[in-house]
Amino acid sequence: MKLLTTSNLSLVKKNFNRHYLIFCLIFAFWGCAASSKLPNLSSISPEYVLAKVQQNSGKLENFAGKARVIIEIPGQGYNGFSDIYLKMPDSLMIKTEAILGIDIGLLFMNQKYFAAFAPKENTLYYGEREILNLRDFLQVEMDTDELYEVVTGFVKIPVNESSHLEIDDGKILLRNPTPDGELLCWVDPRHYVVVKSKLINPEGKTLLVKEFRRFKKSKGIILPRTIRLTRPLTRERITVYYTKQEINKPIPSSKFKLKIPKNAKRIYWGDLKHPRLDRQRIQKQTSP
Repeated sequence: MKLLTTSNLSLVKKNFNRHYLIFCLIFAFWGCAASSKLPNLSSISPEYVLAKVQQNSGKLENFAGKARVIIEIPGQGYNGFSDIYLKMPDSLMIKTEAILGIDIGLLFMNQKYFAAFAPKENTLYYGEREILNLRDFLQVEMDTDELYEVVTGFVKIPVNESSHLEIDDGKILLRNPTPDGELLCWVDPRHYVVVKSKLINPEGKTLLVKEFRRFKKSKGIILPRTIRLTRPLTRERITVYYTKQEINKPIPSSKFKLKIPKNAKRIYWGDLKHPRLDRQRIQKQTSP
């Protein structure tokens, strides 16, 4: 066993100091690299963040996908697969395959109208999109704009004079005060996609949470493959888990045509002057 001499001890100290210095430099480098991804908030504005987010979403022209859809409401849960076709700006067709408990085989919408076919009832409901309440057909609260968000993962961000930016957990947090509370949007600073949003009422209670995960880039567009909308107060949730996505490929017009049996009942769902009908009452009246 060799004893450490004064010269050897000095050499050990030098080696230690050299390795420690190298470690510090590496640590500082990675720290700077990580922090460099976060923008300087003094040099950007909410409008800038919105424009960057829209650069991505504005590239989408056509979308076709296959997804597992899970709907959760108190005491019940439904799941199944759906084929989804979207032609921008607003033509949407959703064809469901055996979503247990949800008797809607087809759901079509464009800028003005909607149509929903219930195969078990053999009934086509149709009317003006503006009067549509998706709870009548999907059993969860959701407006038509939110349905498009569930399909694409693109969130509309309302920016106003009171909007401001923060850094939260490595993300850009865009805060938008509204008369009904506050909308918070977390934006990935590298790709400028919304990864989460939260709507809070004036009492500070969370009304709606939107989460977007499993992002993938295709043809220059970044889309999430898992999308989830949760309403904590009513304990409702819908999750869309994509197994296939095709972006900006031509979609045959036949995909947007309603193929309805000739003997199907057709029920007009009302308009702004004529309130929509009670679907449960209609089912009782039309059932044999």
